Amino acid sequence: MSIRTANSSDAPRLRSLVIGLSRFYLRDPKATLPAWLASSLSELEFVGRLTSNDYCNYVYEIDGKVVAYISIKRPGHLYHLFVAGPHQGQGIARLLWEHASKQSKNRTYTVRSSMNAIPVYKRFGFVESASAGEKDGVLYQPMELRC
Repeated sequence: MSIRTANSSDAPRLRSLVIGLSRFYLRDPKATLPAWLASSLSELEFVGRLTSNDYCNYVYEIDGKVVAYISIKRPGHLYHLFVAGPHQGQGIARLLWEHASKQSKNRTYTVRSSMNAIPVYKRFGFVESASAGEKDGVLYQPMELRC
């Protein structure tokens, strides 16, 4: 088990991980992703984020296999935090969060949480910062953490 900086060669696996869990953002989990969200999850977009100085990206590996991913858009927006289904509930999200937040040393963080992930972010110390929102069937809860 290890955490390392993600790189562009991780893009296909990260894309698959995120797309596989993106249904948790949808009001109707069986619906297709809206075009704007689907396009942000293309392999090219992942490579762009993984190679950009605007993002800090880390993966969690078990036996050389990526099972979780975090991306923070500088200075402090938690852009992605995903843990593969079989590995959820094992504290991996917290380990990634603690690692990434220590690297950035930012004092304020924001996230647009899926409704499903609100309890996870609350355990990290995030609080709701605005009313829940919806765009094209995508539900989200704005949250903030002040350190």
